[in-house]
Amino acid sequence: MTKKYDVIVVGGGPGGLMAAKTAAEDGLKVLLIERKRNITEVNRYCSQIFYTRKLSSSKAGLHGDGYIESVSVENAFETNRFNFPGLGFSLDYKGPLVPYLNWVEVSPSKYMIYRRKRTLWGFQFSKEVFLAELLDSAQKAGTEILPEVIGLGAENTPDGVKVRVQTKSREQTLEARAAIAADGVSSNIVNSLGLNKKRQVLSPQGVKLICYHLEGVETDLPPFSWAVICIPSITSVLGGLLMGMLPDDMTQLGASSEEIIQKFMEHPNFSPWFHRARVVKKTGMYGGTKYGILSSIMEPVEGNVVIVGDAGAPIETWIQGAVASGYMAVKAIEKELVDQKGYREYTDWWQNAFYFCRQEDYFKNVFGMFAVSNAWSCDEDVDYVYKLFQGWEGSPFTIMSQNLEMIKKGKPELYERLIKAYDEVERIVSKVGS
Repeated sequence: MTKKYDVIVVGGGPGGLMAAKTAAEDGLKVLLIERKRNITEVNRYCSQIFYTRKLSSSKAGLHGDGYIESVSVENAFETNRFNFPGLGFSLDYKGPLVPYLNWVEVSPSKYMIYRRKRTLWGFQFSKEVFLAELLDSAQKAGTEILPEVIGLGAENTPDGVKVRVQTKSREQTLEARAAIAADGVSSNIVNSLGLNKKRQVLSPQGVKLICYHLEGVETDLPPFSWAVICIPSITSVLGGLLMGMLPDDMTQLGASSEEIIQKFMEHPNFSPWFHRARVVKKTGMYGGTKYGILSSIMEPVEGNVVIVGDAGAPIETWIQGAVASGYMAVKAIEKELVDQKGYREYTDWWQNAFYFCRQEDYFKNVFGMFAVSNAWSCDEDVDYVYKLFQGWEGSPFTIMSQNLEMIKKGKPELYERLIKAYDEVERIVSKVGS
């Protein structure tokens, strides 16, 4: 393990595997390390969606972390294809696909606001199949894979980078001309380079999510829907319950705790959905670093280390964002290896590719969601607003902020609380952005 590589990739998720595949196919000597034994096993919550509609701030909201550009999907009988038209590459995919036609926000009495309505905006897919296909391509191209190895840190050198790793038996140092940090939102590589010290703390607590995989769920939602459900009596966070489809007629249901999921499944307005339901699998995730949720890394290159995917994000880049950044990171490294300015090009691309880099808009959406959550006093408040804007399209936060006078006529006390909430958002954003 003392030999020198062209590229060491730390992390075997979508971004890391895409980087390894791309670099090896382009003729570079590549090593990929991953802490898991089974690289393609998905044992944490993931929505597993490829978005086919370009992200807009009016429809982004709290979950608007991700990749702005859309990905097109070509459907075929045996092999589908994910196209990244802006970057000029495609990936074949042989797993299941389920289309999403609606994205609905649901109140306790089932009034609905639509982020997307009767239009194809994404596909549910199998992340395990997708990772397995990327891994197979990377290995066939010559990538050396080391599972059960943890990346501890990186140190830039005059002619490359040293990566400290922990194997099952000992700590070692590997050398390469460049390294790619694809080890997730709690990246050891990012932290070792001191980059977290330059980031702002958006929340001292990360986002915790527990997810049930269920069979036998029967809802009365519009067909092919992703649902975000707001019930203050169960969870105080706006959009505290997430519900979507999985292949094989399965349903995923996520919240910050199992207690919230159980209360939702027993709620009189929603319990009929679960009369025949059975929990097949439970997963979870924690979004954020050990310091909480941090602002994005705006300069994703440090010396000869390039940061991709969630390693540079407040929470996530979405899978397509991780894939895109893995590909672009390799292209940047290849230019640098022949004395061209690839890192500057990658940084410019990164800053324009992700919504979280548009920090003022992103902060307003994130803090706005929590501020509005604090303004609700009861389920009746949510029902009133969602009934008032029933069938409208856009994020509830944006719709409410642009139509406060309508709320004032029927619920002046809620109007006053919302005004205070939006003023607080402006105060926080100005403070964080300064």
